[in-house]
Amino acid sequence: MTKSKKYTADILISGAGIAGLTLAKLLADKGLCVHIIEPNKPATEKDTPVTGRTVALMQTSLNVLKAAGTKEFHESIGTKMEVMCLIDDSMRGQQTITSEFDAFDIGLDYFSMNIPNDKLRAYLFEQCDAHENITMHCPVMLEDYKIENGARVIATLDNGETISASLIVGADGRGSLVRKIAGIKAHRTQYDQSAITCVINHSRSHNNTSTEFHREGGPFALVPMMGNQSSVVWVEKTPRADELMKLPKDAFENTLQAATNNILGGITLETAPQCWPLCAIKADRLTAPRTALIAEAAHVMSPITAQGLNLSLRDVATLAETIFDTAKIGGDIGAQSTLRQYEKRRSIDIGTRFFGVDRMNRIVGTHRAPIKDIRRIGLKMVDRFSPLKMLAMQHGLAPSLDSGRITRGETL
Repeated sequence: MTKSKKYTADILISGAGIAGLTLAKLLADKGLCVHIIEPNKPATEKDTPVTGRTVALMQTSLNVLKAAGTKEFHESIGTKMEVMCLIDDSMRGQQTITSEFDAFDIGLDYFSMNIPNDKLRAYLFEQCDAHENITMHCPVMLEDYKIENGARVIATLDNGETISASLIVGADGRGSLVRKIAGIKAHRTQYDQSAITCVINHSRSHNNTSTEFHREGGPFALVPMMGNQSSVVWVEKTPRADELMKLPKDAFENTLQAATNNILGGITLETAPQCWPLCAIKADRLTAPRTALIAEAAHVMSPITAQGLNLSLRDVATLAETIFDTAKIGGDIGAQSTLRQYEKRRSIDIGTRFFGVDRMNRIVGTHRAPIKDIRRIGLKMVDRFSPLKMLAMQHGLAPSLDSGRITRGETL
């Protein structure tokens, strides 16, 4: 009989999405022994097609990726977003309200960079898989874990192998098994909305401008990609989204053309539309004994304002700094005192962003006339009052809460 393998690591990460892989790369580059559990192995980066799932990453997030060694790659596939344009045309027969935000006005060359999600993940996976300090368990699932004598995590995999580590990090998404095993409760809000994504070709240049329409069903965003292409994030009430997904290609393109208000000229579909339901999830806590949660294991939000992965990468940066600073002085990286530092630093940023995105999604997607009027008045005020506009850009598009050294562009 073959004995099941037993491994020992400094950190065990469950989940090889962008957040989990970035954390692994940051820590492994500093000499820590990292093991990753992942049930779904991606194709190679070269064999991974571009889909409608793209991520608009702000400067702070790009700094985190740069620290993880992806700068040359993500700049080769990303597109800069220099201007953000908000358009409210939700009330028929009434004035369309438009407000533009230019990155130059707050001293930036660009607000963010739009990057194909799957290709970035595949690249990070390849980098981690080849790293001498990272062991990849894939395709393998976490079965259970327990804390042994308060000092070590002992994780059991579905192939019978076990991994002992000082800390387990739940980066395993909105249905996080790590969160469940740790006994951390999470509150879920259903929006009765779904997001449709795709990539389109268009006859006019996007001029590196990201445009977001505010409409009754939810936001409709056109986000620049390389050449004359843009990614679409189209939020609608779920019954309407289901109807749209059932349309033949020509009918879908015609409906999508109308939704763009022709601002990009004629459009055609580059990728088939994808659709998924929207919800908000927030974990009650970020930590438990020898356990830390990051990314969607800790928080899930509406795609409005593109805060999701940006918030997740700030989790990654903070946890990486906390772990490395503790390890550097010979401390216990999984101790309660270490995890308390991580939770303390992240709580305000996560709490305010989660609340703000939830409120914004409800305000944008409302059909109630009084709230629509308030929203439209607010957009007018922001556009006409320069100090308010500057504040909105600095807080929403160039966030500084929990600004650690990695997000500032410094080394770990």
